[in-house]
Amino acid sequence: MTLALSFMEKSVLPVLEFYDQLSDSYDQMISWPTRIGTEGSFFKKLTTDYKIKSSLDIACSTGFHVIMFRRLGLDAVGVDASPKMIEKARANAVTCGVTVEFILGDFTTLSKRFSEGFDIITCLGDTISHLRTKPELKKALQEIYKCLNPGGLFVLQNRNYDHLIRNRIRFFPPTGSRNGSEETLFFRLLDFNPKSIDFSIVTFHRHENRWDSVVRTAEIFPYFKSDLEGLLRGVGFKKTDFYRNFNFEDYDKNGPDLIVVCEKKGTLKGKLPAKSAASIGKANRASKVISPKAREVMHSKPSPRVSPQRQHPASSKEMGKAIAKSTKPRRKKSR
Repeated sequence: MTLALSFMEKSVLPVLEFYDQLSDSYDQMISWPTRIGTEGSFFKKLTTDYKIKSSLDIACSTGFHVIMFRRLGLDAVGVDASPKMIEKARANAVTCGVTVEFILGDFTTLSKRFSEGFDIITCLGDTISHLRTKPELKKALQEIYKCLNPGGLFVLQNRNYDHLIRNRIRFFPPTGSRNGSEETLFFRLLDFNPKSIDFSIVTFHRHENRWDSVVRTAEIFPYFKSDLEGLLRGVGFKKTDFYRNFNFEDYDKNGPDLIVVCEKKGTLKGKLPAKSAASIGKANRASKVISPKAREVMHSKPSPRVSPQRQHPASSKEMGKAIAKSTKPRRKKSR
């Protein structure tokens, strides 16, 4: 990979341009059936135990988390600053046969745009690393806090930069898709600067035995666990639980991911008594809510040195089926 980039021109793109350019191939890069399969049980448990009725997904990309929340029975809204991502999200919702709302917007105007609060707000996929300073991040968190109903939840997913920077981890497992004679491979890597990181996605596309390539780079800004703890408590969240994955497993300083479940002060209407995300997690593990297959997918760690994961690109209909399967109510066994 180092050799490949040595003769490829790399220029840092503005964030919106970076994601607009990625929009056409984004659903090829992300294995949504697998991702929703591992995350669906996590959010199903939260929404059930907290009696959540409405959701807002910030930086919703192509919309599949919003579609998942609608399948869970929530009034679901997605917001993204990329016009092309919003266009893709709306098309995916139509294909999946769900009615949800997608809005063009960003962190800065959330409380002005939404007059009514949400029971849960999510910000997934390392989105906050595009905010350049702690004051910017604090303002974004304040907007999120304002948009939550009393007792509502905020779920944040971020890379574990404590681990990545300490160990100078540059490469992520490659992904890819194949459709007949066409094949697309995605390589994601980090270049560390003194105060920021260059995040690059190198895309190789094969068509009729000819390979083309493009490098897209955006500047991101790492936030550590201690940064997030201080800022979240500072804006008013009464409880913050940190996890290593979507299986409610405790945060691991040597793990690649960081997931935070925060609770706003107050009481959510209809919430079951004396439940916290931590206690829900323990009950979840005890009852084995997540299937063994999902656990296997979640715990598997493909090596960056092996061949990239190759798959036929899932259509929106196939992704919709995966979402429906992961959110389908379980039947009680008859005795």
